[in-house]
Amino acid sequence: MMNAIEMQSGYVFDTRAVFVVLSPVFGGPVAGLFVSAIAAAFRIWIGGDGVAAGVVGIAMAGAIGIGFALLGPKVQRFRSLLLLGCLSNLYVLSLLMAGFERAADLFVVIGAPLIVINTVGTVLLGSALESTRRATSYLHDVEFNADRDPLTGLHNRRALSQLEFTIEREAAAGEQKDGCVILFDIDRFKAVNDRYGHPRGDEVLKQVAKTIVTRIRRSDFAVRYGGEEIAIILLSTTVDNGFRVAEQIRTTIEKLEFTFEGHTFSITISAGVAGFAAGETRLAVALDYADRALYRAKNAGRNRTEVLDLSSKKAERSEDEALQGDSI
Repeated sequence: MMNAIEMQSGYVFDTRAVFVVLSPVFGGPVAGLFVSAIAAAFRIWIGGDGVAAGVVGIAMAGAIGIGFALLGPKVQRFRSLLLLGCLSNLYVLSLLMAGFERAADLFVVIGAPLIVINTVGTVLLGSALESTRRATSYLHDVEFNADRDPLTGLHNRRALSQLEFTIEREAAAGEQKDGCVILFDIDRFKAVNDRYGHPRGDEVLKQVAKTIVTRIRRSDFAVRYGGEEIAIILLSTTVDNGFRVAEQIRTTIEKLEFTFEGHTFSITISAGVAGFAAGETRLAVALDYADRALYRAKNAGRNRTEVLDLSSKKAERSEDEALQGDSI
């Protein structure tokens, strides 16, 4: 209520309606109630004969803003903001609480300028807020998509590198995190693409990714590791529990059915599991061992889960030796 204009004794006019009516539109109904309460409390603190009319006007502006936030468009453009600005002027009806004659006198003096200020102010400030909201949403989307695979919505290799850095940094700070890695691969995925086409193969891959995500915790990390390979990193999880998770996912996916041009088909996946100890075993090494376990599962007939234990006592080979060793 800065630069307020006082007309007669205790009747204060300012741009409060602009802020009150816009707060729920851009901050939500709770924000609208909060701003309305603060504005009403400040008006009561100012005092004067017009306190009751001022508080009622604030309540009216707040109600208009909340109603517009709930029923109006979610993206604000010039027309919607102009409509909101016009509706916000209804709060001047609160002057009637001072009596018709006094309200008429006040309106003749301040009515037209106040309506113009409220309408123009709502449009200008609302446009600025909408532009800021769009820019913030765009930056959030860019940041989100930079770490996501566009097809499956899973994390990508860039996000995986960031996770490994975070785990190593926390391990250096004494926050050691053990866990395990599961690497999945769709069996004979090339045959699916060749027989049903790549678009259908993409649908299969997306459904597999969705199924995996629904079977793990929010704290777990799922990444499209490459092609039809999907890796999940389970923190604070033993290899035995990781094996059980892999088997649950494997048996769930083999029950899925896909339909294409009247033909129904199903798929299977193979999985490799390896554990890691932050600060002792790098996540990249665990992924390499999970890949070795995956190839073991493939060579054993597919549609199965194999484990390679990488506990700190058994994994005495260096990282370079592990990465350069012979494939299984």
